[in-house]
Amino acid sequence: MAIVKMKKLTLAAPQGERDKILDAIQTSGCVEIVDLKDEDVNIEGASFYEEGKAVSQTQIDYNHVKFTYDFLKSKAAEKESLFSKREIISKKDFDSLEGKNNWNEVYLKAKDIEDLLNNKKNEKSKLATQIEQYSQWTNLDVSEKELSALKKVSYFIGTIQKKYETKLIDELSELDDKIYMEKIAEKQQDVSIFILCHNDRKNDVSEILKKYGYMKLNLEIHDKPRDIVEELNSEIIKIDKEIEELNSNALELCKSIKDVEKTYDYLSNKLEVENSISSLIKTQKTFILNGWVTVDNEEKIKNIIEGNFKDAYLIFEGPTEDDNPPVVLKNNAFVEPFEAITSMYALPLQTEIDPTPVVAPFYILFFGMMMADIGYGILLAVIGIFMLKKMDLKDDIRKIIKILVYCSIPTMIFGWLYGGFFGGIIPVKPLWVNPVDDPMAVLMASLAIGVIHLDTGLGVKAYELIKSRKYLDALMDVGSWYALLGGLVWMFIAKQNNLPGFHGASIFAIVGAIAIVLTAGRSSKSIGGKLVGGLYSLYGVTGYLGDTLSYSRLLALGLSSGLIGWAFNLLIDLIPAPGKYIAGPFIFVIGHTFNFLIGGLGTFVHSCRLIYLEFFGKFYEGGGKVFTPLKINTKFVKVNTEG
Repeated sequence: MAIVKMKKLTLAAPQGERDKILDAIQTSGCVEIVDLKDEDVNIEGASFYEEGKAVSQTQIDYNHVKFTYDFLKSKAAEKESLFSKREIISKKDFDSLEGKNNWNEVYLKAKDIEDLLNNKKNEKSKLATQIEQYSQWTNLDVSEKELSALKKVSYFIGTIQKKYETKLIDELSELDDKIYMEKIAEKQQDVSIFILCHNDRKNDVSEILKKYGYMKLNLEIHDKPRDIVEELNSEIIKIDKEIEELNSNALELCKSIKDVEKTYDYLSNKLEVENSISSLIKTQKTFILNGWVTVDNEEKIKNIIEGNFKDAYLIFEGPTEDDNPPVVLKNNAFVEPFEAITSMYALPLQTEIDPTPVVAPFYILFFGMMMADIGYGILLAVIGIFMLKKMDLKDDIRKIIKILVYCSIPTMIFGWLYGGFFGGIIPVKPLWVNPVDDPMAVLMASLAIGVIHLDTGLGVKAYELIKSRKYLDALMDVGSWYALLGGLVWMFIAKQNNLPGFHGASIFAIVGAIAIVLTAGRSSKSIGGKLVGGLYSLYGVTGYLGDTLSYSRLLALGLSSGLIGWAFNLLIDLIPAPGKYIAGPFIFVIGHTFNFLIGGLGTFVHSCRLIYLEFFGKFYEGGGKVFTPLKINTKFVKVNTEG
């Protein structure tokens, strides 16, 4: 249960050495720089750096290289494998990356290609819109040029609503039976029409069309619409070829993506250092830096600064009551991965203990009881070990995968206890009980584990109080509940199994209840307030009952996972031969993959829920600040800082 102790670092050095010192601190990866703008600093003649207020060249370069990487990644033919390992380079080579490759030239080419591609896509989109507009007029076998040549004939090209079509035809026929009207197309509620009439009838036809909501065609018909569509399609084909050529150029540019990735990492880390400058203060000749460092790394930082910067002044101090130092957890190799479970909820405060060592055994127990299948346990182990060996996983993801590997062992153990192997595809005699045949046995075991888990939470609370020398608080806030809950549990066991001690247990429970009523409200000033507070706390015993019943999910999820697997196996058995030998393997693989993934996700979530709500609710506050040191943080390469 180790929360690493922190030391506050104060460093003062000549301004000329600022960048070198920040680089050394980043390389060490041990110091979290404190933003002095948030601190009450009163030094005569001191001021903050103004660099952070303007956009630096590094920020501009970073934006450019990020654009280049995103562009090349989207155009690359080969996607990066999940199993590819990051290249390891020395710190010296990493520092020389900016001027070593031609990333800026690649950026300019990528930007030109991107701009041209966008222009071509916009042109294509406009052409596609025009094609859609002209397509409904392709049955019009005449152009406006040809129509304009008619000296004594007027024409109308446009649309009306379909519901007026018949009335328009009738009215035009009554006006003059020599008026020509053709329906060109029909789209939804509109009808495209073409009308020819003698010039003498032009105004009369126009008045009739207005009455029926005629809309004149806004397209320019310089040629027959069918020919215009063919012309537009030819232009699209030409643009597609140009886009293909541009994509080919982009693909050729992708050969430089590795250099761009390295530069991306370099500039992102350089920018991180520049951003940290705004957290410092300066005098006329010096700069001052405050930060946090773990006691384990105090000597390391001292050697780095004093060994390389003779004019630097460095002191370490313990945190004061007003300080809020960041939190770093330190546990053994087995417990360490479960820090990810704790941190997903909240890191502990400096005044609390690290609950991770207590979380670890219960978590794998819950996971095993809910997954409970030998086959699934083997799969968890194989997949987890494979990922740890072959994939380049980041810190928290690696911890989660390690947890799954650990959980594979209790999954196989409970699979053996329950007699489950891929839902019973291979008969295994249960070492303990089949949950389907005797669910009550598993339910009682689940509730018993729940009681132990909740009591452990109370025990951790007592430990924290005793550690803080609050001995009476531990007795009143934990001891009284142990008496009440322990008495109630033994009363239940004695009653159900005709065991002795029922009377003694009831006395024990009553004493605990009275102690809760008399002491739980002690923070209140009035006697009435103390009594009401005590009674309200005693009412919390119903919460313990609800929390205990919540552990029935250990049975429920174990049953559901096993029964779903069994259902897929039964489905295979119901298929008559020879069909089962063809379809059976597919059903088995798909069905059990689905059950494994969904069951694993549900088990992971519900195991966390029992930890976060039932267990942490008894003692854990959380809210610790994450330790975020200035360090080399890369995405594509690993930097060896030891050499």
